Amino acid sequence: MDFELRGSNAMVEDEAGESLADRKKQLRDQKQLDTCAEGFDVGRLSKLMGSEAAYTGELEDLYDKMLAKNDALSKLVEQTNAKVLEQENQNMKLRCRVAGLE
Repeated sequence: MDFELRGSNAMVEDEAGESLADRKKQLRDQKQLDTCAEGFDVGRLSKLMGSEAAYTGELEDLYDKMLAKNDALSKLVEQTNAKVLEQENQNMKLRCRVAGLE
């Protein structure tokens, strides 16, 4: 068997010239990417990178606007609910007064 020393460092390199540390970094990066992409299949992710990326960006803008509208509507519903509760309390007081319970 022939062995050759490839440099002053003792790192083992594979046929493509990739060091063990580089390979470990790639595996670590891939693991992080897999964690971030959980729930997305490859086709769906490729759309974010390919020719449909502009279309995807437009959809994201539309989605953001829809979320903003939903937030505004939910705040309006909260305010309306508070007003309705206040009106119901006022009506209860008036009923008690008319019934002579006050």
